[in-house]
Amino acid sequence: QHKPTPRKKMRFVPGAAGLLALTAAAALLSSAECGGPQIPSLLRMRGGAPRKLNVQRQLSRQMSESFAELSPYDPKASQKSSDAISAKTLQSIGYQADDSKHDGMEDPFLNAFVNLKLAACGAPTVSLKAKQQNFLSLVDPILKSHQEQQHLLIEHGSALCPADQRVQSFLNSYLSDTGEAVPQIPARQLKLDRHGLAKLMSLPVGEDIFKNPIITSYRIAQGVLHNPVNDKRTTEGVFHIAEGGLPVSADKKLVPKITFQRMLAAALNPPPELLTLPFTSSQEQKAKLFVSLLLRPVVSPEVEGFIEEKRHEVRFLAPGSMVCNLDFVESIFGNAENPDLAENDAALDPEHWTGTTGLVILATHLTKMKKKDLGLPHISQATDRQKKEGMCYSDENELYNGGGAFKLVARDARGVVVTIIADNYFGYCKKEVKTQLGMASNLYGLTEEEHAGGCVSFPSFDLGIEASVSRLLSDMGSTSTLQTVVNTIGDAVNVKPEGYAQDKDYEDIVYVPENAAFSIPKQSITWEKEGKPQTINLKPGVTYLLPNGYKIEMVKKGSNSAVKEKKGSSGDSRLTTWRLKGTMAEGVHCHKPATVSGGGKSEISKRIDDMITYGPVFVNNINEDFDFVQKILDRDYTTVLKNPNNDLYDHPIKKPGVLWWHSTQKTASAYDMGKLKDILDKSVSLGIIEMLLHPSESYTDEHNAFLASIPPHVKELVYVLKQHYDPSWGKDWRKHFHTDAINGALGHELKFDGQPLIASYMRVGFRSKYDKEIPLGEDEDAEASWKMFSLRQDFFPSEKLQTEDDITASVIVPAKALKGLEPGLPNPSLKFVRNCEFRLFQRPDEAIHRGFDKTTELDMSKLGNFISNFEPLTREQVKAIVDDTIGFQKYTAPMQSFLLDFLASEKPTYCVSSAHPRLVQGKPSKNPRYLQDAQDLTNARAYYLGVIGGRLSRKIPLGEPVHFPVTAVLAGRRNNVPEPKSKPPIPALAVHNPIHYYELPELFMELTTSMTGKSPSTTGAGSEGALTKGPFNMLSMIHDLNNAFVGLALCNYNVFISSAGVIGPHHQVDHDFSLLVPEVWGRMRKEEQDAKYLIENGYLEKIPDVQFNGKTVPASLLGYRITAKFAARFFGRVFGNPSAVLPETILKPEVQDLAIYAEGVDTIVSTNKRVAEAYIQDGSADMACPPLKALLHIMATGSYEGMKIEDPKLRALFSRDAVIKSDWYKARIVAFRDRELERLTRFVSSMEKYLLKTQIPGNWKGAEIETQLKLKERLASVKEKIKKVQSPEYLKSLEGTIGVDPALYTCKGNNYVAA
Repeated sequence: QHKPTPRKKMRFVPGAAGLLALTAAAALLSSAECGGPQIPSLLRMRGGAPRKLNVQRQLSRQMSESFAELSPYDPKASQKSSDAISAKTLQSIGYQADDSKHDGMEDPFLNAFVNLKLAACGAPTVSLKAKQQNFLSLVDPILKSHQEQQHLLIEHGSALCPADQRVQSFLNSYLSDTGEAVPQIPARQLKLDRHGLAKLMSLPVGEDIFKNPIITSYRIAQGVLHNPVNDKRTTEGVFHIAEGGLPVSADKKLVPKITFQRMLAAALNPPPELLTLPFTSSQEQKAKLFVSLLLRPVVSPEVEGFIEEKRHEVRFLAPGSMVCNLDFVESIFGNAENPDLAENDAALDPEHWTGTTGLVILATHLTKMKKKDLGLPHISQATDRQKKEGMCYSDENELYNGGGAFKLVARDARGVVVTIIADNYFGYCKKEVKTQLGMASNLYGLTEEEHAGGCVSFPSFDLGIEASVSRLLSDMGSTSTLQTVVNTIGDAVNVKPEGYAQDKDYEDIVYVPENAAFSIPKQSITWEKEGKPQTINLKPGVTYLLPNGYKIEMVKKGSNSAVKEKKGSSGDSRLTTWRLKGTMAEGVHCHKPATVSGGGKSEISKRIDDMITYGPVFVNNINEDFDFVQKILDRDYTTVLKNPNNDLYDHPIKKPGVLWWHSTQKTASAYDMGKLKDILDKSVSLGIIEMLLHPSESYTDEHNAFLASIPPHVKELVYVLKQHYDPSWGKDWRKHFHTDAINGALGHELKFDGQPLIASYMRVGFRSKYDKEIPLGEDEDAEASWKMFSLRQDFFPSEKLQTEDDITASVIVPAKALKGLEPGLPNPSLKFVRNCEFRLFQRPDEAIHRGFDKTTELDMSKLGNFISNFEPLTREQVKAIVDDTIGFQKYTAPMQSFLLDFLASEKPTYCVSSAHPRLVQGKPSKNPRYLQDAQDLTNARAYYLGVIGGRLSRKIPLGEPVHFPVTAVLAGRRNNVPEPKSKPPIPALAVHNPIHYYELPELFMELTTSMTGKSPSTTGAGSEGALTKGPFNMLSMIHDLNNAFVGLALCNYNVFISSAGVIGPHHQVDHDFSLLVPEVWGRMRKEEQDAKYLIENGYLEKIPDVQFNGKTVPASLLGYRITAKFAARFFGRVFGNPSAVLPETILKPEVQDLAIYAEGVDTIVSTNKRVAEAYIQDGSADMACPPLKALLHIMATGSYEGMKIEDPKLRALFSRDAVIKSDWYKARIVAFRDRELERLTRFVSSMEKYLLKTQIPGNWKGAEIETQLKLKERLASVKEKIKKVQSPEYLKSLEGTIGVDPALYTCKGNNYVAA
């Protein structure tokens, strides 16, 4: 585990929370009980060493090398490094860089600090030690003064913080026509102005458990465990929207405004037991009050040179007993500190605020509200929609929504939203932030909120035991030298007199010269400088960068530890060997949008190491097998082509260079020689050999017959020989390989120069009872019956850098506006993405198998965890786990050590095991969860390497951005077999093969419905709404569809969809292809990723309609799918025998069971029709851009204005050229220009009013704020920006962006008021 150069430890510096907090902090810091002058950490990042604060070249969270402060008023903001995650941001999420052994839950300072805040609110405090109690008496006059000031503010109507006041003003206007008093946001709130307070207050002081009717919380050895009453969420029928604002789509329930008003009034008056703060629940006098939190989640990433980071503001208000929900959301999005302070007022932040505000109120007691009391009509007076949606009553005692969970929203185009959530399931809180970000994104424009996963995948290769830097550079067409490195990043490195350089921030990153040679046998790197030989030691745990950014590391093959340690991995050293791993400087940025629940959204960025096992290389009979190998080597491969004159791009004789990954030159191999004389020659890559030994329609019948005669294990021996071959052997290669004699006969395990050889195998799917070749037996465990396939000898798993997981902020930028892009990108516009979450609410499905999910076991062995839906284990239960020696040994070392340490300790009472989900009705929950730190926090070094590699590859000097836009769009779907006995029955949805390509018309049919199979985290299957965001979209989904279509059309992205769950009814694959796709795509050249090229060369086939029971099954709507040729070429860059991984039954699911295939297609067609009809009926289709409007009508009726789906005239509407030239697109960018002008004008008004108040005589604080925040300078900057927006050049600069959907501001109920 890498430890960067030690830096000064981070300290918590209290924000300007008023004289009260500062006085308390000063007094407490002097207390010996607080352990000296440094406030202890609240929450350590799991798995992380101390983080340096001055890394200037780290990869930013949006892969565009720029990062704005959470607060724009940090005095160091203007001096911040262009891409480092700031100390302020890290503090907001609880990151502490010290090496504390606790997580702050028992910190005396924090307990006293909470007591002080309670006292300031006039609430009962908890009993503490005498010194702290005496301190409270000492500051009692200050507390009384503070409370009196609050009293005066309430009398003058100024007690609310600025964000709350914005919400209250909206409510006053929105509810002005109901005839009833408008509910008021309470002024008395315990404001959580520092990360970690919510965690501390979620449990009683000195106790390990808190329980009430909605949750049971535990203090555990790893942090906190919260088990809500329900372990799953449902999305069906829970989203309700009040009338009087923007249109409400047919998939949501429409609620009368008076009902919303009465519900709001009840939400703000919860029962006393719900207000009880767990922190005080063991006291006789319990604090009963609201707790609140301010968040500033990201709406748009910053893309230097085009757009600054944009943020929404959202306030959370919860009864005290639900404070753990606020711990949850602040751990994900960050605590934006004290909402009362001017420095946190979004209205004074024109650079970054979108102008949108939200309030979320948690109110579980509302499930007991009666329909009649809420003003809903009797059924005799209800409209048809109210009857359909249950918004009426026939019995006076009927409960609202049947007594089930729901959320109720009021919003309009003014940009304020109020949401009431009648449930405490944690996912609802996170998803509500997501929902509000979607609203903010739509109203602001240029951006999208996406349900996505993603990573940058840098392909890695086994280079053997020796490597020549000069040859690698030559193969890649690079002329870079060490001097190039110095010219590009000279300030970041220390150049050594021997002729290499060392990174200033990471001592274990070394830059080698262009003439260096790596040797594992000698464990050295050598080169010459000025005619003199130079040598440094080759070490594991060190990354060596070539002058063009290519990376080489010395690693142990056969080790797949979750923690990369310099000493390698413990285990069977006989099955590990040291190898040189090479990793490309540039990767493919895989973006997985619109991915259904259970579709592999998270898996795309996960390590595949856990799916790989290692074993010996076997022979049948060494002499006979090697005779066959020699026969293969002696064969003339210049005559294998059926038609040598046909310009086949994929044959090694015609254009061999494209098969050698590192080569960018067509003259790099056998093409120069005119024929392949010796396939062991270094000019012939392993990829070329694999192509020659794989059947192809391009080959003669005789050659294909020869290939069919080769046993699979003999092919593997050829690949092993190629990987280890040294030209100095000549033809005398046999003597380097042997087997031992076992019981008087030759054995089967092959050895190389006396050492065992290692073969790698990857899991791709599971056996089932339906398999024809290897059916699963009745007594076999399906979860443990893996299908394993041999990997190529030169394969190493890619280095993946996670960029997204669930909530993504994205922006489309014209490529012409940016500098320093990777050469060769064909896209005229580019998408940039940003993960909005610092911690990810992961569901570790595989962790129930001890030892498999190594990352989860490592995470859960650390402090500071937020865990849900796991079983709290006592020491007696843990002892039983440990005593089961065989089962216990299956855990990884971190989890074993943790459980043993727990047994040896005395407190707390509970812990959790990664393999023991919570028991629900006697069965393990299928939805265990925990908050996992995002990778860019726990492994900053990997992201640094990602940027520095790209910087060197593109020769971009320090100080200029290194952009990493999306380069591949790979959505995900979940398939399932029919479950007719399920309640409700689940129809068949098993029609996709592993990877499909959709042209835009068929793609948007798919994205509009977003059908899914059954997922472990939800309660059913079916359509998840447009772009899988139906349950998380408070606007009509047509706006998101419009944005998505415009963005994809402008960027010219090809969209592929991968499958999870099953392939056909007989092949269970779970998420294996989701993890595998980045490995394949990362090994494809840019031209090979182009759908047109893939179709023209037979790698994709158009799916034909099929006949079943005398009817035509319209399978052509499934677009294109990969072929056996695709498998051979591209999966062949990963697997030794790709045809075994992707047999015909997987490539063509219809051959498994045509009836189930036909049923699945019918399910899609009928769902398309039903969903499209709803868009037409509720008026959403009228707000669709013209291409999508036509498509919706075709989905519903089969045609539109005489056009059908295959009509060229229709398909032309979906082209980039048609979009750019259309009047409707021009209206989008004009609308954005107008809205941006109005947004900035509002800021001018707000800032001028604020500055006017600072001029009041005696207003010393106002004058101080004006100086600290540089309000006058920033006001002048906004006015300059207004001039820029008004210019004709500005409108021109917006071409290639998605603009904003004008329908949001022109539709009925928008309520928008222009500035």
